[in-house]
Amino acid sequence: MCYTGGMKRILLGLACAFCTAPLWGLDFDVRKNIPYSDAATNCVLDVMWPVGVSNCAVVVNLHGGGLTGGGKHFAPWPEEAKGRDAVVHVAVKYRLLKAGSDAVKPADCIADAAASVAWTLKNVAQFGGDPKKVFVTGISAGGYLTAMVGLDARWLAPHGCKPGDLAGIVPLTGQMTKHFNVRKIGFKDADPQFQPKIDEWAPLFYAKEKDLPPASFLTGGRDVEWKGRVEENEMLARALRDCGYPKTEFHETEGDHGGGVAESAYYLRDFVMAKADADGVARLADGERVVFFGDSITHGGKYIYYLQLFQDLRRPGSGTRLLNGGISGDWAGGGLARWKDDILPMKPDRVFVMFGMNDVGRDNYATTTPTEAQAKARARSLEGYAANQRKLAEILPASGVKTVFITPSPYDQYSPMPGRENLVACNDPGLAACADIVRKLAAEKHFGLVDFHAPMTEMFKAHPEAPFCGDRVHPGAEGHLVMAAHLVDAMRYSPVLARAVIDAEKGRAVKITQGQTRNCVLTRVAATPDRVAFTYAPKALPFPKLPEYVKMDGAFYPLTQRLNQELLVVKGLKEGRYDLAFDGVRLGTYTAAAFAKGVNVALLDTPNQQRAQAAAKPMYALQGLEGRLRDFELVCIMLRRGKVDPRDVAASTKWLDDWLKREEKSRYIGAFRAWAKSYRDVAPVRASLEAQAEDLYERMAAVRPAVSRVTIEPVR
Repeated sequence: MCYTGGMKRILLGLACAFCTAPLWGLDFDVRKNIPYSDAATNCVLDVMWPVGVSNCAVVVNLHGGGLTGGGKHFAPWPEEAKGRDAVVHVAVKYRLLKAGSDAVKPADCIADAAASVAWTLKNVAQFGGDPKKVFVTGISAGGYLTAMVGLDARWLAPHGCKPGDLAGIVPLTGQMTKHFNVRKIGFKDADPQFQPKIDEWAPLFYAKEKDLPPASFLTGGRDVEWKGRVEENEMLARALRDCGYPKTEFHETEGDHGGGVAESAYYLRDFVMAKADADGVARLADGERVVFFGDSITHGGKYIYYLQLFQDLRRPGSGTRLLNGGISGDWAGGGLARWKDDILPMKPDRVFVMFGMNDVGRDNYATTTPTEAQAKARARSLEGYAANQRKLAEILPASGVKTVFITPSPYDQYSPMPGRENLVACNDPGLAACADIVRKLAAEKHFGLVDFHAPMTEMFKAHPEAPFCGDRVHPGAEGHLVMAAHLVDAMRYSPVLARAVIDAEKGRAVKITQGQTRNCVLTRVAATPDRVAFTYAPKALPFPKLPEYVKMDGAFYPLTQRLNQELLVVKGLKEGRYDLAFDGVRLGTYTAAAFAKGVNVALLDTPNQQRAQAAAKPMYALQGLEGRLRDFELVCIMLRRGKVDPRDVAASTKWLDDWLKREEKSRYIGAFRAWAKSYRDVAPVRASLEAQAEDLYERMAAVRPAVSRVTIEPVR
């Protein structure tokens, strides 16, 4: 039966008083204790599914407990994504081993896990799940079962299924050698628990098999995990890569055997979103090449470089590269024409697509009520846009590129701008209709979606006194920063870059394993209720306190709350006021109550904030340099379409001169002349400019967190 208590509408706003556009979650239903096998009465599972969504991804979770305990529960999922991802979750209960009894054997545990997976493959469509998008995961013993079902074909075979039917497996800190309780209880093996054994009961035994699903192995940190657990997962991932599965993933997170799950939830979600069209956007992966494909708003795309800086600071050394694929004046049809010559040569792993501003037919929206001719012109433009977006939705995935759609950024018809023409219906309903086309197509194709249009429109409406687009079309630095923040939100990054927790009464740091300290290492702790000192080594850096950041934060968008939380939490201080210092430099004074709640040091003048600000300098330089290179590419595209080889300087010069003469009376002649000049300036030094751009990328990527001595002392 359906449990209506499991149905709920989750309103997910921007989680603060500065919300501009609420983001609705999904309705979920839950059905509990569904039998999946007649082997035993406790072979049951629960299903939680998004109402009204079809063909979505599915995550089956096999619980932990050493094969002797535990109970069914849904897979861990990032807090920022709960209720917002269209994913079917399946929670499985299976038979358990019992010391001193042969009533249940190890084969029974694995057979139950396989039966539940087979049941899901065959039945999940009735809950809106896609049988081709079924992922299996589980922690500890559940990770062991996940790997056995996903690697050893014998277990799914009786059900007419095979491991290759799965979209992926994600064992969470599972034992990849022969499970210790399989040995101890199932085979009466008296050898030491941590003596590794590899036979047909060990996932490692099957790395050589054919037709295996994609896999990602996740563990806690090797300094606090169970003995050998990190190493054996890493070994299996390496063995699979060596045996023909080069994209097998392994991620060592922080935390002990249980504490590593918090971070693993993000990697699990990333894996699902990256391996299937699952209606969501994965975080930026290490080494990933990402192209932003669009018109002039992307061509001048400061948002790309803000996001690059965020990634370099949040995950130092990731090697992620974000590339500009924007062309001024382009439209979706133009994007189709240049896909093979311009974007594919960048070798993207993923492409974010945003067109619309030049597709909507802006001039047809000069009045709120259109004439008959304007109405027909509007309809033709939207039909053309929809057709071209659909072609992009077919061509990009067919090229093997992961595709994410972005709704077009708004046209600012709300701000008074003397001397600036106001097309009073261009955004409402013009670009709003384009945004709806993008949303519907993304939902149909199960692409990830980033919505710029709705939340930014609300921001424009709420603050007409602060125009974010000086020409109504192109956002300024502040608007681009908010666009980058929306991308971060869509990828479900945690707002917390680091969290340090000290218990002053007990005189120690609270360990990561207890779910408190996060993404940092605390050493040389000297803490009493009167004074605290410790060495602080965060693994990430804050986003810099740039002028545009200061202008936007709080007043227009909650940047700090959403992406810049670096918290120092000190519990057990005596009441009073305390000076906070990094490396002997006082940065502020706070009460004991404030420290107990958590002081956010992200925007204080810490050594890492200083390093982040220094990293912004090459970012700004890169924005300008890449803009010039995209100007050059724009003209090259025009020349190729004019049947002129851009390498032929004389022919190119003649073509440009003739073109400028023909366009002399165009209202865009100023832009055309600027493009031509940029082409002529860049052509002889292009290689040098590209080398400079590479150097700027590397300077941003080279930033690393500083280690500081932090003191918290009573105000004298």
